[in-house]
Amino acid sequence: MSDLAADPDLIRIGNCSGFYGDRLSAVREMLEGGDLDVLTGDYLAELTMLILGRDMMKDASLGYAKTFVRQMEDCLGLALDRNVQIVVNAGGLNPAGLAAKLRELADTLGLVVNIAHVEGDNITARAAELNLGTPLAANAYLGAWGIVECLNAGADVVVTGRVTDASVIVGPAAAHFGWGRTDYDQLAGASSPGT
Repeated sequence: MSDLAADPDLIRIGNCSGFYGDRLSAVREMLEGGDLDVLTGDYLAELTMLILGRDMMKDASLGYAKTFVRQMEDCLGLALDRNVQIVVNAGGLNPAGLAAKLRELADTLGLVVNIAHVEGDNITARAAELNLGTPLAANAYLGAWGIVECLNAGADVVVTGRVTDASVIVGPAAAHFGWGRTDYDQLAGASSPGT
């Protein structure tokens, strides 16, 4: 984290993406634009899940926001240099695949980075049990606690699949301030910027 982390009463969170295909330059702009502790990104919408599902049908190693990989090619080193953690839902249908791709990228760039992923949102295998028919993909929204666990374990980068919009903000805030699941007022306050 940046020097701001020295103040336990403060966390600065910036956002670089509101949808899959948002400006590629936004990651660099945010990292160079001011002091941050965490940079977040929201890459997923319902249509995006369909696009990622079709990608996975062609290549099972895909299913994540490929543009995020391009952004990290340019900016992963910069984020590490500035001690900015990255938390994004760019993992789409394959958070483990994106995490593996980012580890390969880090190795190629000669960077030492702790990359974690959150999964559990993909319920496609349970479609019949849940009477969903035969969907291309079926996902449940997860909350922030998987992100909290990853950050508390020392992750520099956390990639998730489907999480609530606010989770990419609530997770870092809860980890930073040590909030628990019953700190309702604090969690509600952190939820408002993420909606």
